[in-house]
Amino acid sequence: MSIVVGKTKISVVGYVNSAPLAWGVLEGEQREKFDPIFSMPAECADQLSSGSVDVGLIPSIEYQQISGTRIIPGAAVASLSRVRSVILVSTLPLWRIRTVSHDSASRASVALAKIVLQKTYGTRAEFRPAEPNVERMLADSDAALLIGDIALRYRAANMLPNAEEQKGLIREGAEPLQVFDLMERWQNLTGLPFVFAFWAARPSFRDKAVIEELISSRDYGLKNLEAIAGRYAEKIQLDKSYILQYLEKNMYYHMNADCVESLRVFYELAAETEIIKSARVIRFL
Repeated sequence: MSIVVGKTKISVVGYVNSAPLAWGVLEGEQREKFDPIFSMPAECADQLSSGSVDVGLIPSIEYQQISGTRIIPGAAVASLSRVRSVILVSTLPLWRIRTVSHDSASRASVALAKIVLQKTYGTRAEFRPAEPNVERMLADSDAALLIGDIALRYRAANMLPNAEEQKGLIREGAEPLQVFDLMERWQNLTGLPFVFAFWAARPSFRDKAVIEELISSRDYGLKNLEAIAGRYAEKIQLDKSYILQYLEKNMYYHMNADCVESLRVFYELAAETEIIKSARVIRFL
């Protein structure tokens, strides 16, 4: 009598920056091993927390909120310097920001922004969830936190400050909007890369075979960045070469020792700034 082994249920994020990690799961040999569900980053964390999936690509801060979960080593959604897809669009200099509107999907980025503002500028801003519409966000707050594909589209459309084009977004008498790359600010603060997301397993999941499978999925994605850029160019309405440059130059997909150290520092600073109660020890599957 043969035993039928079910596929590993995995929660996948639909943003272009996470596509290389899941490309093998979606398009390569790993399709036979996984049952993927497309979700927003915050939803991935909720699904993992509830046990409705075995593995999820979760925002890095969510590791501290889901008791017992373990990080799957090898792959990550990270950046080494400038990321371009996690930005603060502001009517004011950073040290004067008091209110920030943010997409509800941006949990790790909210934590990052809070740490940067508090540790670098001594500012404790109020963060308000909002629909990711820049004009509406800035009507209610000093700054708007944009992430993922929406941030990329904004950067592509606003490469240089332009008061004339940004009339509807800025307040009377304000300078053209300022755009701050939060990865650059994190690096100035710590000298480290930043890990935005990684694969994590629910507490009772112990199948270590997924480690190599997900590393292979990432490697397949890195070999097919042109195909990914082509697929997403139409989907998010950006030029293929712009997306390809972003994936090749701004993103980093390896959970190396510096990335692990960055996570440790991130969690330590999150505890110091009272984003979390205390920093949970990093544990891998």
